[in-house]
Amino acid sequence: MEIRNESIRILVVDDEESLREVCADALRDEGYQVLQSEDGRDALKVISANRIDLVISDLRMPEMSGFELLEKIKEKQLEIDFLIMTGFATIETAVDCMKMGAADYLPKPFNIKHLLVKVSKVLRDRAAKNEQKRLTNIVRLLNLSNALNSRLDLESICREFVTHVSKNFSPDSVMLLLRKSGRPFLVKTVVRGRLFREDPDLSAGVQKLAEKSLEENAGYLLDSKNISALPIFSGHSFPFSMMLVPLFSQMNKVGAVALLRKDNRVFSSDEFNFLSVFAAHVATSIQNARIYSRMKDQNIEIIRSYAKAVEAKDYYTKGHSEGVAVYAVKLGRYLKLNTRELDALHTAGMLHDIGKIGIPDHILNKPSTLDDEEFEIMKSHPAIARDIISQLGTLSDILPVVYHHHERVDGKGYPDGVTGEKIPELARIISVVDAFEAMTSDRAYRKALPWEKAVDILAQGSGTQWQGDLVEKWIKLVTDNGFENIQKGVKARYVRPD
Repeated sequence: MEIRNESIRILVVDDEESLREVCADALRDEGYQVLQSEDGRDALKVISANRIDLVISDLRMPEMSGFELLEKIKEKQLEIDFLIMTGFATIETAVDCMKMGAADYLPKPFNIKHLLVKVSKVLRDRAAKNEQKRLTNIVRLLNLSNALNSRLDLESICREFVTHVSKNFSPDSVMLLLRKSGRPFLVKTVVRGRLFREDPDLSAGVQKLAEKSLEENAGYLLDSKNISALPIFSGHSFPFSMMLVPLFSQMNKVGAVALLRKDNRVFSSDEFNFLSVFAAHVATSIQNARIYSRMKDQNIEIIRSYAKAVEAKDYYTKGHSEGVAVYAVKLGRYLKLNTRELDALHTAGMLHDIGKIGIPDHILNKPSTLDDEEFEIMKSHPAIARDIISQLGTLSDILPVVYHHHERVDGKGYPDGVTGEKIPELARIISVVDAFEAMTSDRAYRKALPWEKAVDILAQGSGTQWQGDLVEKWIKLVTDNGFENIQKGVKARYVRPD
């Protein structure tokens, strides 16, 4: 791996000026940028004011030793490699240095070429680690993006985001706050871990800081040493390390996320920067979820208006479409379908009979059995539904469900006479609950059947008209929960007078 030496910044720390100069000159000749310090305390000042890639430090120095300097760098979780050099060389010293986190060890006296070889090796290893870290971060971001993109509802996006944050940053507590419509302040949306829950003052302080962060579009990386600069936490014990970043999407103020660790595990600047990238991803997903939710609400209103248009033609089916939608979602939840599938079931249930808007009223409301010609006309309603729904691009995923909801698993259904698994899965679900809802409600040609009779008819048609395991699960759901409980959520429909 090629390393551009001119981009590397090295700090040489030694109380012996002549040795510092020799090392610095040799390193500059190789193209490195070189800074110098006479002891560990001064080195920390240089490090705080500059980006440093490698520290080459003597072990024994006044004010602060090389060991203590290394300890401070590791304590702050700074991404700096460390090369120890000392004239007091022992195997034990070398082992202690490496255990502490030093990249390598150089006993004095040393040949300057030996120093350059060591430096080159440490920097090659550093570049390799950084490349591996970059690739790992790309994978982590892809995992987050894939997880967020697979969800459309706001609640699951928020919980998925917090799960990935917990996995990738190992905080002791996480708080996600969002700006919600009609609220003048950020609302705590997801809180995980005990630290925020057990300290109301801390939680309130973080909430205020989140508001400030969002207004100023600025994040915070805080610990017990720099927290005093914020009046919000004035006088509050803060034995923690905290990262807090705002969530913005196309200049929209979405919210903020705060991560907390106990102070013995300090967040690094690299972690802070990476959390900011995570925050940008989730902010976009949250905005998209809100847009999707608004579009979904609008579509539901359109769908309801379509369903009501059908019911206006056939008053005996008032509430039938909504009943099928409710039943379908209940069976879908029992089958452990995902949110997207449940939404599709609900929409398909509401729209499954939309094609009847094109069926003549005298056929829809005929108080006796349809003759063959009338039944052929009735059988055209799935095709009419397909033509209507195809005009709405947002409903393309439920079009095959509505079109095929009168198919039979034995192939004797309509409109296409397809069999078994060739019928869309959601259409097979709609078919079962559609039949049950129709049987247990009044129609122009008969009164509602008792639910016990309806499940008997379903059982008789299991494996021929309807998919057997779906019939079995629906009957169990109705039997275990009771017909009245299953009916909850279904609006009252027309009851035929005696």
